[in-house]
Amino acid sequence: MLIKHSIIAIFKEFLHKYPKYFILLFSLLVIEGIIAVSTILAIIPFTDFLLDSSLSSPSNITLFVVDIFNYIELPITFWAFGLFFVGFNFLNSVFKVVVHYAILRMKYTILRGIIKHTLGVFFRARWEFFSGSDKGKLLNTLNKELNIIGDTLGHIATQFAQIIQFAIYISVPLWIDSSMTLIALLIAFLFALPFLTLNKYSYQLGKANTETANIALGILNEMLQMARIILGFGRQDNSKLRYLRAFDNHIDVTIKSQTLAIAVSSFFVPLGTLGVVIALGISMEEQTPISELTAVVWSLLSALPIISSLLQTNISINNFIPSYEQLISLRNRAKSLEEIEGIKVFKSFQKDIILKNVYFSYPCRENIINGVSISIKKGSMTALIGESGSGKSTLADLVLGLQIPNTGEILVDDISLSRYKPNSFRQKVGYVSQDPILFHSSIRDNLLWSCESAKESELWNALNMANSKDFIAQLPQGIDTIVGDRGVLLSGGQRQRIALARALLRKPELLILDEATSALDSESEELIQRSIESLPHGMTILIIAHRLATIKKANQVYILKNGLVIEEGVFSDLSIDTDSELYRMLKKQIK
Repeated sequence: MLIKHSIIAIFKEFLHKYPKYFILLFSLLVIEGIIAVSTILAIIPFTDFLLDSSLSSPSNITLFVVDIFNYIELPITFWAFGLFFVGFNFLNSVFKVVVHYAILRMKYTILRGIIKHTLGVFFRARWEFFSGSDKGKLLNTLNKELNIIGDTLGHIATQFAQIIQFAIYISVPLWIDSSMTLIALLIAFLFALPFLTLNKYSYQLGKANTETANIALGILNEMLQMARIILGFGRQDNSKLRYLRAFDNHIDVTIKSQTLAIAVSSFFVPLGTLGVVIALGISMEEQTPISELTAVVWSLLSALPIISSLLQTNISINNFIPSYEQLISLRNRAKSLEEIEGIKVFKSFQKDIILKNVYFSYPCRENIINGVSISIKKGSMTALIGESGSGKSTLADLVLGLQIPNTGEILVDDISLSRYKPNSFRQKVGYVSQDPILFHSSIRDNLLWSCESAKESELWNALNMANSKDFIAQLPQGIDTIVGDRGVLLSGGQRQRIALARALLRKPELLILDEATSALDSESEELIQRSIESLPHGMTILIIAHRLATIKKANQVYILKNGLVIEEGVFSDLSIDTDSELYRMLKKQIK
């Protein structure tokens, strides 16, 4: 029942969104059908002429063709009938190519639409959707399973075409010799019944195929992401074998799946041919004219591959259904985690951002944030400090709207953050994470990604503020140097400064620096500190830090522990108060 529902869902999605393609395909199939009928009928006069060139007792169809030849003054010869037959076969082949092209064009247009819609649904979801999803499942769905879904749509369109073709091929022999045709169809149907029972097995293979691909691609993604660790630990062979074991499991299921589809087609053709032979033997005893028998046999033999293909396609569709079901499952999960889309457009930051008694926890876990209240004032530097796991980065995610509080409120200029359109607010924010990720492109392209309209002078001004001009000038291609995957061709400090320049280029209303120096060496840390100190006066900065050297100029400091604010105040005051937590933290880091 689930399989039938999925097939209907795919067909509805195709028919509802792309009616023009459906109409075009149907029109082409009708034309192809007319030509196919003509091709079948064209063999009758050719056969009559071969058996008796004087045409002393021709069939009615031969007489009709002869009348046409006489009307256009074409001589009644072997070559005339032969070319008449071959000509319709050639025209039929041309239209088969046209129909196939139309199916491919339709398939990839629909596939593009599905990809566009799916990515739209995914990127309307909250960060929780991406952070909580199986990466292998996501990558496999977007990379491999969507192509399988495209193939499925092609199979469905092809199956629709084949049903029409089959009806056309059968209509002619039914008209010429109904008894022979019905006998052949009955025998073919009896032979086809066992193959129809394979649908459930095919679906199970398809599901296993999808699940093993998820696992294999997930492991491969982990290997590529953790290549440095794998090399550093000397665990290349172990990692390779782990992936190959998962890949072998996938291969095993895939081979079974593909063999089943081919086996159905291969075994049915000789069985169907046997049905035609039996029907032909019965009709010969009834003294049916040879020319008409030839047309009937030609038509039935032409229909057999279609029946075989229909059975194979049916197996393939049931095999591919799990891919569609996985896509729908991910879409539904993304929709359930859809961001709250406010109605108000954020224009500019006027006063402050206030978190009031905010609580937050990830699903099935204890609270990470426990009743936090903080204020980020416009034009000031606000620092969140504390040990790892104290909730600092989670608060940054809450301020960005990437996570939603369980209880409490986040206000921007006295208006709830949930009332704003999320992107209208985020486009006014510059964000630099602890692990800065750059695109596999040039430094220039990485900068322009955040602000496409930036001028050359603005690029260099942002690089200058981020203390990046000197090292860029020493690179072979300067600002047009390719940085490698995730920026791997640059040092950690260089990547961090490019990421800071990228954030500054958009002239943010709020700049969030999330542990921007925690993973850097002392020299790189000092350069980033200088960059922060040189930022324009009056820029609103939220700085999250574990190491305290970067927050010396903070107007307001909040110290967190276990998701609670345990101390707050001005850095200059707290740093000299021997009873303060900040003072004790500074002493520890100096040691």
